[in-house]
Parts: sequence; structure tokens; C-alpha cells
Amino acid sequence: MIHTQRDLVELDLTETVLRTVQLYYTPILVYFGSLGNCVSVVVFFGTKLCQYSSSVYLGALAISDTGFLVSVFVVWLNLVGVGLFNQPGFCQFFIYLTTLCSFTSVWLVVAFTIERFIAVEYPLYRQSICTVARAKITVAILTVMGVVLCSPVLWVSAPRLQYNGKGNVTECHLAEGFESWATIYNVIDTVLTFAIPFTIIITLNVLIARAIYRHVKIRRSLTNEPRAKDRPGFRYSLQTKITKMLLVVSTVFLCFNLPAYVLRIHAFLHFQENQIASRSLEMAQQVCNLLFNTNFGINFILYCATGQNFRNTIRSIFFKSHCRKRINAVDASNQGMQSGTKRQEETTLPEPWKQLHQLDAEDEDIFRQKPKEETL
Repeated sequence: MIHTQRDLVELDLTETVLRTVQLYYTPILVYFGSLGNCVSVVVFFGTKLCQYSSSVYLGALAISDTGFLVSVFVVWLNLVGVGLFNQPGFCQFFIYLTTLCSFTSVWLVVAFTIERFIAVEYPLYRQSICTVARAKITVAILTVMGVVLCSPVLWVSAPRLQYNGKGNVTECHLAEGFESWATIYNVIDTVLTFAIPFTIIITLNVLIARAIYRHVKIRRSLTNEPRAKDRPGFRYSLQTKITKMLLVVSTVFLCFNLPAYVLRIHAFLHFQENQIASRSLEMAQQVCNLLFNTNFGINFILYCATGQNFRNTIRSIFFKSHCRKRINAVDASNQGMQSGTKRQEETTLPEPWKQLHQLDAEDEDIFRQKPKEETL
């Protein structure tokens, strides 16, 4: 493809903008995304929300997303001159961690999407199938599968000497002799992390949305006048809120991951015709990768925006923390006042000043005892 001088200038400008965005946006995403994921883990595993099976999937998803963000940060260090990612050992480990977390995240989304479909479409089986114990077993199975299926990247990745336009540099790349095998692995990886899970998520999301619409329509037709919330109605409302939140999470997951996988398939199919990818394709890939990486750091925002129970639990945590700090401050102040009074009593003073101090101490004791009498 022939570019005019104006096109080249625009490409240079776009490339500079993208590099600047990557330079500043990536560490911000990693920091706040990891912080939000850590808070999510505390909320889903350390509060009353742990009694829901969906919390097991979302907590595990937060851990997996954090692992992916750590790998993104290590790769970003290359932009600031820290070549940790290109060192032997680190190259293989972080490639493996990225692949494992990406695999685990997508199948965790599939898992809780299937669970929500069962809860909405077959509510009578929800309490027997959608349990915390089954969710933990599912997460363990997915993790073991990911560890095994992603392990080949440990042998096919290695630091290699590459020419980047300015000179020869050492970059984490495919190990020598594995180029043909990498094509097979890319096909398998695309099927396992894109074709199958995305088909399942899209299909079930459509069925879940249709089921929610149908249930809401039936309830409205059966309810002629406002009534107080009974217990079954409250449970139905709670399950509907959880389903809507998970529906949003899975839909956003699709929207942010789809461009990267589509471009990946496009590059794979046309690589034989164009051995060197065009600059436009490379920049489009950078934009898609930014969207792909963003998905691993925005779930906390989605939970806060769509999950009422999640927001209430966050408020409860911060309220308890604030109250605990105030209680500790009051206790420290009381201990300081008591120790100060004790030191003053032990100090030897001239007789007039000693009598005055005793009167002041008696007044202080009366003042301190007075509120207790009013409280009682």
C-alpha cells in the first residue's frame, strides 16, 4: 500500500499519540484497576456476599484480572527503559501468566453466565445447582485446566535478538524452531478463548435477557395493585439484580475483548500475503489492546454502578473502618488523660500549689463522672 507524504505525517502523529497514551494510561489502569480488584476480593470473600455462589466467580475473576494487570505493567516497563520483561525466566513467566489469566478470566465469565442462565430459566433448580460449593469446584477445575493448557508457552517463549528499526535488541519472542508450532497453538488458543466462550456468552446473554423480560412482564400482569414485599418477592428481586449486574459484566467483557480477537484473526489470515504488517494495522492493534487491557481493570466500576448490594457492602466496610478509628482515637485520648493525671499526682509540689492541684483534680473527676450519671 502506497502512502502519500500527508498520510505518513498523519500516521506519525497518530503513532506518537498512541505511544503517549500507552505511556501514561497503562500505569493508571494498572494501579486503579488492581486496587479495585483487591477491594472486590475483600467484598466478595470477606463479607456477607460470600454466601452467594456468584461471589465465588467474581472474586476469582478479580484475582485473575489482577494477575493480568501485573503482566501488563511488566511489559509497560519496556517503554520507560526497564527491560525486565525481556530477561530470561521473566519472559517465560509473564507470558505464561498473561495467557493463564486471560484463559481463566474468559471461562470464569462463561461459568457465571451459565449459572445465571440456570437461575433465571430454571429457578426451581437454582438452590440445588447454584451453590457456593459447586462454584468453588468449578473455579478449581478451570484453574487446573488453565495451568495445564497454557503450560506450552513456557517452552515456546524465550528472549531473542530482534531488529526494531534502530538496531538489534533482545525481546521476548517465540523461541527459535517453534514458528510453525506457534501457528497451531494460536488456532487452538483462539478457539478456546474466543470462538467457544464468546458463542456461549452471546447465546446465553440473549436467553437471559429474554427470560428477564418475560418474567417482569408476567409479574406486572399478575400484580394489579402495590403490595408490601413478601419474602419470595424479595428473593426474586435480589436474584434479578444479581442477574442484571452479571449480564452487564459479561456484555462489557464481550465489547472490550471482541475487537482484539477480530483483529488477531484478521492478522493471522492475511499474514502470509503481507509478511510485514502495515503501520495502520499495528496502530489498530495497539488501540484494540488498550481496550482489551482495560477490561481487566474496570469491573470494580461496573459492580459499583450496577450492584446495589455491592455498593451497600462498600459503604458498610468504610463506615465500620471510620467508627473503629474514632473509637481508637477516643481510647487513646482517655489513656493519655489518665496517664497525665497519674503523673501530676505523683509530682511533689509546694503546699499551696499542691492543694490547688488537688482541687482541680477533684473538679475534673466530678466533670468526668457527670456525663455517666446523665447517661444512666
